[in-house]
Amino acid sequence: MSGIYGIYRYDGAPVDPGWMERMKAAMAYYGPDGGGSKIDGPVGVGHLLLEVNPEDAFEKQPMRGERGWVVCTARLDNRDSLLEAFSIPTSQAPEVPDGRLVGLAFDRWGQDVCQQLQGDWSLAAWDAKERRLLVALNACGDETLYYYAAKGFVAFASSMKALLALPGAVKDPDFLRLAGVLVCWNSDPERTAYVGFRRLIWAHKMIATSDGQTRVGRFWSPEGRESFRNRRDEEYLEEFLDLYRRAVRSCLRSGRMITVALSGGRDSGSVVTLAAPILASHGRELTAYTYVPFFSPDGAGKWRLGNEWNLAHETAIMAGPNVKHVAIDARDYSVIQGIEHFLDIHDGPSHGTINQYWCQAIADTVSSSGSRVLLSGRTGNATVSWSGNGSALMALIQGNPATALRLFFQAESNPWLMLKRQILKPVLTPARRFLRRAGTPSESPWRSYSALNVHLAEELNLDAKMREHGYDPTFTPSPLTDYRPHFFSPDNNVGASIESELAAGHSYAHMDPTASMSLVEFILRVPDDQFCRKGELGVLLKRAFEGKMPHEVLYSRQKGLQAADVGHRIVREMATFRDSLDSLESVPAARDVLDLPLLHRCLKELEAKVDPDSTDRAESILLRGLGVGIFLRRLNDAASQVLPSPC
Repeated sequence: MSGIYGIYRYDGAPVDPGWMERMKAAMAYYGPDGGGSKIDGPVGVGHLLLEVNPEDAFEKQPMRGERGWVVCTARLDNRDSLLEAFSIPTSQAPEVPDGRLVGLAFDRWGQDVCQQLQGDWSLAAWDAKERRLLVALNACGDETLYYYAAKGFVAFASSMKALLALPGAVKDPDFLRLAGVLVCWNSDPERTAYVGFRRLIWAHKMIATSDGQTRVGRFWSPEGRESFRNRRDEEYLEEFLDLYRRAVRSCLRSGRMITVALSGGRDSGSVVTLAAPILASHGRELTAYTYVPFFSPDGAGKWRLGNEWNLAHETAIMAGPNVKHVAIDARDYSVIQGIEHFLDIHDGPSHGTINQYWCQAIADTVSSSGSRVLLSGRTGNATVSWSGNGSALMALIQGNPATALRLFFQAESNPWLMLKRQILKPVLTPARRFLRRAGTPSESPWRSYSALNVHLAEELNLDAKMREHGYDPTFTPSPLTDYRPHFFSPDNNVGASIESELAAGHSYAHMDPTASMSLVEFILRVPDDQFCRKGELGVLLKRAFEGKMPHEVLYSRQKGLQAADVGHRIVREMATFRDSLDSLESVPAARDVLDLPLLHRCLKELEAKVDPDSTDRAESILLRGLGVGIFLRRLNDAASQVLPSPC
């Protein structure tokens, strides 16, 4: 997608054009098709354009409306309803970009504009009369927005690079955030790898006022939906498919080649199944990319599928003859270079380090193809293929006795499983969590899967903070917790930002129709018994796509492991890995944050044997640790290159 950036000097000083230029230069790759900026006294706003859909050619930002200046990135799912709301004739619609609709929406609804927009969007809107800046991010989508509040001003940008480029910006690592990456916990989802640089998260807006106050709050929440009642099964199926098909169609407006990341699973497979016939009706092709292991997928255990090509190919064939299926084996890509590339793009480490080399390979392929759209089903686990909680007791606690009764008698395939899952499991879950903790070598379960230095954990009081936030480091699921809203919690926004930033770095837009707001709102209200029946999970999608997708894909119980050959790749790069680990010994911060001897031991385990256990430790300990270590090494190198000021 496109990018935005800007500054508000609430101290009343005019914005320095040099600051705006530095921000623009740092994130210039967001705007291969141009852009613009405007300084109006204490406010400066800028836009960088990536043309994706036909109407984007008419985009002219910043926009001056009745209230003030607006910049945004937008691919709106409710475009048609907004065109109607603003009485724009059908004949003029092709020349009205989504950004223009966002500007008109701000003029009409002001600070309440966020509730009127659906799709992928971010915006900054200056209300000249109220002397107030609104910065906001979509409720569930693939956009990013960062902000930095300092003395006298607040700045925002789609890319962290723009904020790091500001004069005087201090680039100190946030050790709690880095510890969270290593133990797979977001203590505060607004935290970034740098102290003071914040991430605006899903469904949140920030308002900065002339008195220097910046207030961040939520404008949408997944909680509190009342379940649908007295509906027939067919009604759920019809509405589900109608909403899903509309969401997919909204992502296909680009006149360029459409691509999709296709795994062997149900989520991306259902996207392909819906997208292919829509494109075929216009004589167009859909290109699907599937990662296949170059080496033997020895990292996949019994319940993991290390090579998803066969299942993905069956989906591609069944979807239609206009699907071109392409295997990406990333044979020439390095695991360490993937980590380096990710840090170049994201300006901070991530817990998903194991996948970065093959994600880079697909991103490069999409970019070189000339496509401006990569579809995925990233959010599908929480929406289209939601498995269901399956707990009659939880449904009863939530005040849905009819659903509870149906679940009790219909969710399981036999009386023993009904007793086990509906009664024994809720009762025994606290004991399971206790036993998992007792099975770890200390009171800190994360020590078995993290490279975090225990001394830093003690300084941060990490275990106490986890308990305070209700975080369970044993990952023991509770049958009395409704996980549907959890998927849309701020914690999960971090993964979405990674996808969109990778796309921006390669001049295309990542689009996920499974995250459509109308679809999300529908799924949140569907009773749980529509997802769990006779021991089968994710029943709604399976029934909806029966006969449309391969039976083996719909009913597979194996979860894909795309990086199942990563152990052999690391062995191929053994000398480089050793050099990288050795280089961290001279970085004080890396020694403080990481258990470096443990990283070396994980590397030796892979050298001795590549199997599911050594691969799992490589993912959770070695690669996450190395991602954090390389980030700290870069900071250390940058600091050492800063020359002292002359006297």
